[in-house]
Amino acid sequence: MTVMNAHAGGGRPAEWMREAALLAVAHHLQDNEAQSWPAADWQPLAALAAEWPLPLTGWIEAAALAAERFPEAAAAFSILADNAGLHLPTPAVFARIAAAGLGVEHDRALAAALTAPGDNRHIGLAAPPGTCLPAAQWGLRLTPEGLARTFRHQPRAQGDLIAATHRPVMAQPARAAADILAADGIIWLRSPSRRMALQLAMDLAALTPARGFDLVALRPAEALPVPEDDGPPLALDLFALEAPPRIPARQGPGALILLAPDRFDAGQLRAIDAPVFTPSQARAAWDAAGIDAATADALAPRFQLTLAELIAARQEAEILGSLAGDAPDGQPGPERFTAAIRAAGARRMGPFVTNVRSDVTLDDLVAGREIRSQLADAIAWRSARTRVWTEMGVPLDAGESQGLTLLFSGPPGGGKTFAARCLANALGLNLYRTDLSQVVSKYIGETEKNLSRIFDDAEAGHGILFFDEADAIFGKRSEVKDAHDRYANIEVGFLLQRLETFGGIVVLATNLRANLDPAFTRRMQFIVDFPMPQRAERELLWQRNLPLPDWCEDGLDVGMLAERFRFAGGNIRNAAVAAAHLAAAERARLGPRHLARAVLRELEKSGLPRGAEDLGPLARWLEEAQ
Repeated sequence: MTVMNAHAGGGRPAEWMREAALLAVAHHLQDNEAQSWPAADWQPLAALAAEWPLPLTGWIEAAALAAERFPEAAAAFSILADNAGLHLPTPAVFARIAAAGLGVEHDRALAAALTAPGDNRHIGLAAPPGTCLPAAQWGLRLTPEGLARTFRHQPRAQGDLIAATHRPVMAQPARAAADILAADGIIWLRSPSRRMALQLAMDLAALTPARGFDLVALRPAEALPVPEDDGPPLALDLFALEAPPRIPARQGPGALILLAPDRFDAGQLRAIDAPVFTPSQARAAWDAAGIDAATADALAPRFQLTLAELIAARQEAEILGSLAGDAPDGQPGPERFTAAIRAAGARRMGPFVTNVRSDVTLDDLVAGREIRSQLADAIAWRSARTRVWTEMGVPLDAGESQGLTLLFSGPPGGGKTFAARCLANALGLNLYRTDLSQVVSKYIGETEKNLSRIFDDAEAGHGILFFDEADAIFGKRSEVKDAHDRYANIEVGFLLQRLETFGGIVVLATNLRANLDPAFTRRMQFIVDFPMPQRAERELLWQRNLPLPDWCEDGLDVGMLAERFRFAGGNIRNAAVAAAHLAAAERARLGPRHLARAVLRELEKSGLPRGAEDLGPLARWLEEAQ
């Protein structure tokens, strides 16, 4: 292990920053509007920092290093910055921590963090993708020179020490891997999922005398570390690499565990595959985490979490319970665990998705009986899956998953996104709308890597993957005429295979169902068509989206609006909101004159006729306004 010293690249300042970030998060969750944090809580850290003669730029570098070395510190920085897509310290966050723990004036610390990239070539500022934020909210990160100095030229830290004192969850493959590791000194753990590879590594380590391992995530172009002769096994995470590094058949007395994506060839090394959890293994993980049996029985069929994820969720659930005033000696109940799992899951999904608020129910959905019936059946399908695949003995075909895939098709504004929100709320899950602008890349292979990460993170079961405008990446395969066609077809093939093995829930939404590749249709458990709403449905949509009766003029003819204007639900929502704003600007109750202007705009956007005869009774209100 690295000797911890007091310069910025050493371990102690980075570990101090890790503890400071976690303490700051505790204060932030308790009162995120507080201007300062309780000084008494920061005294031990302040006294420790006073022993190290480190300049401000050194502490800034230590904060950036903490984000690289400690996943929990990176997550804490994300919470403090209130940016789920940025797992780095920002100048604003660093300034608050420096003021509380280092005794540095806030503005001086902020100025130092903003100017550090110009003063120190080991520190850079990273702009969050797709945003326009002030520099104080950008991420402070180590430059390539800083990474090289810290992880290559200095004595290398052997990563995070992972304890493994549990009873193995994947018992059979773990025992086989332990036999290979004992004989060869090296084992290749192969999986499409990094989560499952790490779980198998933990189960393997639980069978070794060390009962643990050092975990190092290997970066591109980084030198291969060597396991210590008398230390615990060294586990190398290769999932960030484009291709496998050259691995000698035997590194020496030290044990080496390689966690690799299944696209890598193990060569002459012996390999063990890390499969997805079976229902019994998923339940065993909850027992290994020491979670109450009643809570495990209630949540294990719903969330397929690894042991590391469960331990982190338990810690977060305990924090949430403490903030809510729960008994300190009691275990968190299902509600606390569910909240912690969903919150942690949303943070892990990264910049490729948006967590959509899903606080609506099927009772709020204005749709025909057939649509509501299919959605109810989908909810029942997901709720009953454990009984089907375990108690009822339905056989699983080779490679078949226990996932649920739905296709929503229909015109824009027809209620597809609203229905997905209802589905997520009914199942108690997050709804992750995929940001295709972030996922699709012009570089060969990058799109598949981004999609693989999304599916892997969502496989824990804490959310529904929602692909809006799905035909953009789920489109038909075409005859190969050039390289672009070949790689587009490869992307579709990857998605077909991933849907086949995905154990979670996927909702594809499209305006043009005919544009989807027919092979996707076979993989759908439910295909729900959302037609244009009929008159009765349009009237109900108008009633639900207009302001409260006290804010509307008497005698507002909603029936006329529903009869004359054949809008989709999204258009009705837009018109009602626009009319409400017009009325509010006049400090008046909403009336026909406001609706006339709002409806005219929706007709223009939709390309529908908008003459006086088309507007009917609303036309005179436009004439009076001219």
